[in-house]
Amino acid sequence: MDTAGATSSSGAPPNIYGGLEGPESMYLKLISSDGHEFVVRRDFAITASPTIKNMLSGPGQYSESQPNEIYLKDIPSHVLINVCRYFAYKAKYTNSSIDIPEFPIDIQV
Repeated sequence: MDTAGATSSSGAPPNIYGGLEGPESMYLKLISSDGHEFVVRRDFAITASPTIKNMLSGPGQYSESQPNEIYLKDIPSHVLINVCRYFAYKAKYTNSSIDIPEFPIDIQV
């Protein structure tokens, strides 16, 4: 697909890789209480977390030019990294026909 010179309805170049902006973005950024940023697949996050789904679809939802960033002021990075890993685990094993392994998590978290 040749996108040279193409623009979106807003006049901006098309978002070839899904990006972080707008309500149909492929990714979203989760920011921990200690400032670490985690970029995760949007579909993984909203499938595994009704809370994140509600945050993205409720009042004040994101416009096409706004990045999808969620500040999690009460969640430090050592916990958020496990949450992000769980999103990928949940996506991989949902509707799986194989035995699902236990999700590994450090007891100290």
